[in-house]
Amino acid sequence: MSAIEHHTPPIDDATSTSVPTTSDAAPRDLRRTWRRLAAASLILGPLGVTLIRAVMPYWTNDSTAEMVAGMAASPGRAAAMNWIAVLVTPFLMLSALAMGYVARRRAPVIATWGAAVLFGAYSLGSAVGAPDILVATLLARGDDQASVAADAALLMDAPAMLTGAIAFVVGHLVGMVLVAIAVVRARVVAWWVGALIAVAQPIHVVSAVIVPNRMLDVVLGWGATTLGYAIVALAVLRTSDDEWDLPPRSR
Repeated sequence: MSAIEHHTPPIDDATSTSVPTTSDAAPRDLRRTWRRLAAASLILGPLGVTLIRAVMPYWTNDSTAEMVAGMAASPGRAAAMNWIAVLVTPFLMLSALAMGYVARRRAPVIATWGAAVLFGAYSLGSAVGAPDILVATLLARGDDQASVAADAALLMDAPAMLTGAIAFVVGHLVGMVLVAIAVVRARVVAWWVGALIAVAQPIHVVSAVIVPNRMLDVVLGWGATTLGYAIVALAVLRTSDDEWDLPPRSR
């Protein structure tokens, strides 16, 4: 052994450079929180629309002039309708995703299509609600009803607005039927719950346009939709965390 080798000091492990490591602690498990938020969205979304249909100061098949006259006669109901629409829209969009998510494992294709169509339709809801806000604003400014009706008609007949409104109406009808089938095929709820959700929206169209009847829409249209969604929400709350999603992993 050489002198250099003999006198080489040993390496001190305490002073050696250490590589920092990330914590092995797993992130908080929020699966129960996500289930509760999904259940809340499933209830609050359609319930909000039911309230809108109950308080709106005109009816769906009214002419633009009748719509303006109704909002002018009941500004409080018009304001309530507009504010509920603002508050409920995020929950409607989340409810579409929740319906698709809860059925994704056992009915992935139809759940995906249903959630996508329904989410897309709800995202275009402003095409239906914007004229209400315009009319309420112009009436509050003191504009005469004839000019307000003309402005509202101009807005609703604009190609982009008209396309959005039609896409919303058709999309939420088709999407609702698809997610109703999905939750039944995925065995989330019984067949009659899916049938209730699927049939409620055609009843809504009949009561809104063909045979105008506010009570029919509130009870058997969007009211029945709310009931069906509430039953799905109850199933979500009863779902175990492991069935709902994979557990969190350490970073």
